[in-house]
Amino acid sequence: MSIIRSKDVMDIIFRTLGIVDKEVMTHCEITGYLLYKILDSKECYTKRELLDYILVGLLHDIGLFRESPREDLGNAEIIDPVEHSLYGYLFIRFFTPLGDKADIVRDHHQHYNRFPALRMSADNKKVLEYLNLIDKLEHRRMGLLGPNYFKVNRDITFSGKAFQEFQALESKEHLLDKLKDGSYKEELDGFLRDHSLSERDMRKYLEMMIYIIDFRSEVTVIHTMSTVYFAEQLAKLSNFSRSEIRDIHYGAMLHDLGKIDIPLEILESSGGLSPEEMEIMKSHVEKTESILKGTIDDTIVQIAVRHHEKLDGSGYPRGLKREDLTLAQQLVAVADILSALYSKRSYKEAFEKETIKKILQSDADAGKINKEIVACLMDNYDMIIQNYEKEKEDIIGRYLKIKETYEELYQILKTCG
Repeated sequence: MSIIRSKDVMDIIFRTLGIVDKEVMTHCEITGYLLYKILDSKECYTKRELLDYILVGLLHDIGLFRESPREDLGNAEIIDPVEHSLYGYLFIRFFTPLGDKADIVRDHHQHYNRFPALRMSADNKKVLEYLNLIDKLEHRRMGLLGPNYFKVNRDITFSGKAFQEFQALESKEHLLDKLKDGSYKEELDGFLRDHSLSERDMRKYLEMMIYIIDFRSEVTVIHTMSTVYFAEQLAKLSNFSRSEIRDIHYGAMLHDLGKIDIPLEILESSGGLSPEEMEIMKSHVEKTESILKGTIDDTIVQIAVRHHEKLDGSGYPRGLKREDLTLAQQLVAVADILSALYSKRSYKEAFEKETIKKILQSDADAGKINKEIVACLMDNYDMIIQNYEKEKEDIIGRYLKIKETYEELYQILKTCG
């Protein structure tokens, strides 16, 4: 049984990125909708092909969220389209089931008269033709292009034939009116509800969100990944059921989603935070809850949002106590602390083994975290850490590969103009 529906995965993505910039997220939503209407009118795509291409449209500007510069996100579309197109391409290629369609995102700002030289499948190139046009129509709606743009640039920056097809569809279905009154949202939601993703694909999209949040900092990538790993290992060693381990996996994976709205200078502060900054940092928990609530099983939501609660009521945000917290929630709280202590941060080096064990044991003895879970960790500490280091190389290797590939491709694309 799935813990989340296909549409809810997209809702989590929209809610999370909408926190950073609502206008850009609306742009992505509208672009995906218009692409859906054009492709659906062709009646030549399977349900899966249609879904995949629409998801490409919905995620085409995901590279804009790499740095989260709120005030500049919209202008970044025009100022340096190569940068966000390339980063979006790498996200889609490495972290989603859409890898064979990632080149559409990479080239969606290319001029139409350069399309013949692009290396991609004929099917992808046709979808690129429509996405390229729709993106420009959206830029015009957003006031980023001049009033004469479509007269001057026909068959230069966009396809004149695709433009004619859009105009014919618009006169028939009044798409622009649907954008104005917001009714397109219901139609798009209906499409996503009727098209299912596999459990594996949904998991990949959720993992993609973690990398979007954490791509500003290699350290935070490692924190999320290690929290998930430590939590799963402790759950297995503590004889949790398969379904409980699944809930723990997702809860740990999504526990810091709200950090996407925390300023980078606070996330990466090299010193202690002021009381005001600490309150901002703590707000990531409520932001996480607002993103997840109503989209994913509440058991998972509560695991995610209670990782800073303590058994003695001294935690946040609600000051809950032992009797209010499930064993799964208590376990993820221990995993989160272990991850924070074991990982290098902007304000500290990684702690030594004995220091980590001493801190955890002290918190357990003080009644702040679960003694039994800490005892399990102590008994298996070396094995857990050794296995984690082996796992880390694979995931961080992918992360570093993306960074290296980005730098190489960026220079090539900028040189090519």
